[in-house]
Amino acid sequence: MASLASQKPPATGLWVSDAGDEDVTSKEEAHLDTWRGWVVVGAASVSLFMYMGVIYSWGLLQAKMADTRGYSLTTLTFVGSLATSLMVSLCVLVGKLVRRVGYRRTALAGAAFLGLGEFLSGWVVGHLWALFVTHGILFGVGGALTILPCSTAPLQWFREYRGLATGIVFGGGSLGAAVMGVATNELVNKVGIAWTFRILGFMLWTVCLPAACCIKQPLLSKSSVPPLQWYRWREPKFILLILGGAIACFPLFVPPYFIPVFARSVSSSGSTAIIALTIWNLASTFGRVFAGYSADSFLGPLNSLNISLFLCGVSALAIWPFVTNMDLLVFFTIINGIGCGSFFSLFPLAVGTTFGAPNTMGILPILWQAWVFGYFLGTPIAARLYFLAGTGTDVSLYRPAAYYAGAASFVGMFFMLAIRWMNSDKVFTKA
Repeated sequence: MASLASQKPPATGLWVSDAGDEDVTSKEEAHLDTWRGWVVVGAASVSLFMYMGVIYSWGLLQAKMADTRGYSLTTLTFVGSLATSLMVSLCVLVGKLVRRVGYRRTALAGAAFLGLGEFLSGWVVGHLWALFVTHGILFGVGGALTILPCSTAPLQWFREYRGLATGIVFGGGSLGAAVMGVATNELVNKVGIAWTFRILGFMLWTVCLPAACCIKQPLLSKSSVPPLQWYRWREPKFILLILGGAIACFPLFVPPYFIPVFARSVSSSGSTAIIALTIWNLASTFGRVFAGYSADSFLGPLNSLNISLFLCGVSALAIWPFVTNMDLLVFFTIINGIGCGSFFSLFPLAVGTTFGAPNTMGILPILWQAWVFGYFLGTPIAARLYFLAGTGTDVSLYRPAAYYAGAASFVGMFFMLAIRWMNSDKVFTKA
């Protein structure tokens, strides 16, 4: 047996006597819930403001290209779906990259790819196959390198306000979707699709590159990025969570991609689409921030997550199929926007409350990896259902897509309810 003198220090790099453990712990936790953490939150929120703003503006761009260039709407949805699916399909690789080079360098690479993808898209608008490369792959890779650092780095800076911090980060994304949706609509009308892509590319570089410099891990924190925890496959809760998340993510991008097209069925006004999409994004912003607050304060992450999926499902099944005027469309966009938006900010918190907050980064990339099928196929399935029903503007033609979206949300919710019940069989308790 090796002597105590020959033993190596622990991996944290801190080698102290037991008497100094409390002092070391206090230093390691001194960063929690301080202003420095809110700087990271602000930087991550601003990055997602731009990134998610462009992601959710694709619905406007694809509708314009379908009208002016005669591209198939189904094919265009595959371009957008490729970008969103890469955001999650590369999570495992990005998680390893974060462990190797850190949050900041990963986020910087993401910002560079985001701007490059959109800037190059401006030169290939006339070639649909090239958009798969520029917006679908380059922009999609940038999204993968951006979303993981932005969504997990702030978690290491908070204990009491972890839910609120996550809500603000993801709320920035949906607020960006609202603002960028209006901006993109104006740009398309004034300078055309090609220059809109180029301007979006420059905006991504201008905002995301400086913000990435502020996305980092606490220097004195002992909770370095953990390795991927593949052994979780043996745990029932992990199986339920990965299945529930993978199914629930199928319809998440259906409303924002379809609202600009669906708006033609309820109003002849050219501004209806952008108004409805802006309302959906603002509701999503509120949902993400308030859901994070409720998860911290009184409901808990799992309860809040199940409520968000319920709102997604009931709005798609009971409201969307019967929307025949602008008032009902606004009602649908508010309820669905709150539900879909809050899902994004609550899922990392649900992982933390189920497996322990320090394990989130070791588990979340694996779970997000399973979302690739939902992100890539979810919206095209809805588009295909719409075209099978017909290609007119009658609201009834959208019902198959709405029923599909609602059903997927409820199936995902049943898996989350099972996890909630396994954590606590008490109905009225924070969980």
